[in-house]
Amino acid sequence: MKKIAILLSLSGIASVYACTTIVVGKNASADGSILVGRNVDAGKANDPVHLVYHQPRAKGYLFKNVIENNFTYQMPNRLMGYTGAPEWNSRDTAGNGTFEEAGFNDAGVAVSATETIFSNKQTLAVDPYIESTGVVEEAIPSILLPQIKSARDGVELLGKIIESYGSGEGFGVVFADKHEAWYLENAGGHQWLAVRIPDDAYFVSANQSRLGTVDLTDSKNYLASPNLIEFAIDKGLYNPKTDGKFNFHKVYGKNDVTNPNPYNNDKYYNYQRVTYLQGKYTAKTLQKPVTDGDFPVFLKPDHKLSVLDVQSGLQSYFQKSNLDPYTNQNPKSDYRPVSVFRTQQSHVLQLRNNLPEPIANVEYFNYGMTALGMYAPFYKGAKIPTSYQFATESADSNSAFWKFRKLQTLAMQNFPKYAPIVQAGFAGVNQQIAKQQVEFEKQYVKLYRNDPLAAQKLLDKFTDDSQKQIFEEVNKLTNQILTDMTNQVNAAYIFEGA
Repeated sequence: MKKIAILLSLSGIASVYACTTIVVGKNASADGSILVGRNVDAGKANDPVHLVYHQPRAKGYLFKNVIENNFTYQMPNRLMGYTGAPEWNSRDTAGNGTFEEAGFNDAGVAVSATETIFSNKQTLAVDPYIESTGVVEEAIPSILLPQIKSARDGVELLGKIIESYGSGEGFGVVFADKHEAWYLENAGGHQWLAVRIPDDAYFVSANQSRLGTVDLTDSKNYLASPNLIEFAIDKGLYNPKTDGKFNFHKVYGKNDVTNPNPYNNDKYYNYQRVTYLQGKYTAKTLQKPVTDGDFPVFLKPDHKLSVLDVQSGLQSYFQKSNLDPYTNQNPKSDYRPVSVFRTQQSHVLQLRNNLPEPIANVEYFNYGMTALGMYAPFYKGAKIPTSYQFATESADSNSAFWKFRKLQTLAMQNFPKYAPIVQAGFAGVNQQIAKQQVEFEKQYVKLYRNDPLAAQKLLDKFTDDSQKQIFEEVNKLTNQILTDMTNQVNAAYIFEGA
């Protein structure tokens, strides 16, 4: 969530600004990779982010938030390079950007931060958020990625920061490397729990605390603040004699199903997204719909999940159901879909352990509304095109962000008519690029062994060629819809005669 969400939280409507997360373990994926996907949903539709690579730094610096609160953090020396997607208006900072959301570092570790979640009132009464100076979404990728050497390392470092600085808001964070993925949730100002994603399962989250029962003696799969359970007992949040086994989200998390505002009611705002995604990947879950927020934390998919499966989940909007707000042209629907127009960017991070470092990790990056967008592949070692690095809040003719946004805005004028055209166009290009990726990777592996420089040129050429194909399609679709709309206007105001 962004600054506007923080301000609105004071009036109780922060949940309007939110995200959706999907994580897939390596044995649950189609190719043995770990997959991390998330939609970054902001408050405004004209709030672009830039896709960048930060070079390694020999000297540390003082990181400062510039948008969300006054959190500061002294970065150590010998910082690694990393990729990020900073807010367009945060680039003039010591770290060259904040609100970076997701990326890979030079050690091959990925972070996606954050999934907005909320602690319950009882928790906040005894351990409130440190709103003015606590760690928040704006800072997390920027301070962690330059330092951490593994997913577990990232969990432990963020945990220490939460304990020392406090949390300024509720969040869930994904950490991944080529071996494993972890998901961390905080609670109140100083508590936290992280769970290792089972290799044979997937996880989805939609703006609610999702972690449940824990075994803190199993440090291979669970990490937590030192007094996670004892604190809850001491503060009257949990009674082991009457409440049964400790359940993190039941003890610490918000679950409001009575709020008259559907955008603050978890049943309307969050339940349906989790239900839809779990049903998409594991059909049997639809036989027993969850009514109390106690969803299964991890599930095994009916079939192993591909990058495309995760992308399609993030692009979903309850299509082919009466909850679909776009095809049914119902902008006042009580049920919030996964794909919303105000999405800044969406990403699927793919981590593989059987390829050379420059192409082992891929970020599939989508600007704007996912249902009307396309995921472009960016290998960690690729040069990022300039068009992804200069958009502002005002529309322009050259940035990647605004090329997608213009098409999406046009298509939303008549979603039932134009969305199928856009989706079919992007599906064709996506299929074409996916085939080219397979051949490119084969050639790259052969070249890399003996001539890394030639391999790098091949990688940059693949990036440039794929971008060219994508934006040829964007321009084609934009012109096709604009032509049709022009003819409609002419037909409506024809004033026939001489």
